[in-house]
Amino acid sequence: MNILQLDMNLLKVLYVMLITGSTSKTAQKLGLSASAVSHALSRLRESLDDPLFRREGNQQVPTLFAIAVKNKLVPLFESLNEELFKPSACEARHFRIVLPPALNVLLTPELAQQGYQAKAVIECLTFERRAWRDELNEGKIDLLIAIGDHQTQQSSLHYEKVGKTQLIVAYGPPLQQRLSGRDNIHFHELAEYDHFYCHPWPQTVNELDRQQMRAGFTRHLAFVCSDYSQLMPALRHAPMMAVIPRPWYQTFYDRQQIKTLPLLGHQAEGSLFFQYRVSTTEWKRKIIDALKSVLKQHYLP
Repeated sequence: MNILQLDMNLLKVLYVMLITGSTSKTAQKLGLSASAVSHALSRLRESLDDPLFRREGNQQVPTLFAIAVKNKLVPLFESLNEELFKPSACEARHFRIVLPPALNVLLTPELAQQGYQAKAVIECLTFERRAWRDELNEGKIDLLIAIGDHQTQQSSLHYEKVGKTQLIVAYGPPLQQRLSGRDNIHFHELAEYDHFYCHPWPQTVNELDRQQMRAGFTRHLAFVCSDYSQLMPALRHAPMMAVIPRPWYQTFYDRQQIKTLPLLGHQAEGSLFFQYRVSTTEWKRKIIDALKSVLKQHYLP
């Protein structure tokens, strides 16, 4: 059998099934009976010579073959939907973005302005150190801004490195005497100090700490949170330091009594990248381009 001999309606059922993982939800979404969905899946299994799903509790878990199909089929359907069936003028616009909390200060003004101009609801989602490809392909998010270097690429997703910046060390009055006269701090000296840690992911997956573990040492975290607004008050009242991106410090309004030092070592360089669907609609691309323009003022090529 080839693709021309396959009933295209079956692919529609498979697409929804891969998204929902549920026969009943697939039936509801397509306006079919559960038995009609089961019959379509049986025909697909026979045509593709693969079981496609296995039941685990209430979920239908895709096989390795089905996952490979999903990586091609879901982006295709999402792309066709965006390109061929534009949302109506009265349909509510939503722009969903995932970004590290350190970028909130930099990007919130532009996000608010662009959302207002596009008459769209802007939704900022909590960042996690993991792949977001499924959410991007399935249209659950529109833009991922993340820290790192090379990412696994797919033809359905646009990947772009925005730029790079240096990490710096920030500290307050309780630590100023100890650091008096210093021009910098080396990566290997971080283990000698207590640290303020403000990331929505554990220390074990933070790139700087992974680099430290490879070098045979670990910094001590004295204050752990996920809200960057806590950083400055903490540094003013306790002898600890925070390793932060330079752009965040430069744009944060409350820097009273806080000093910084460059962090030396190749580990102190951080890169920023964008990922979004190739088929992203024009109004969403305009928002993405505006955010990119803001970041390029702070991140080097």
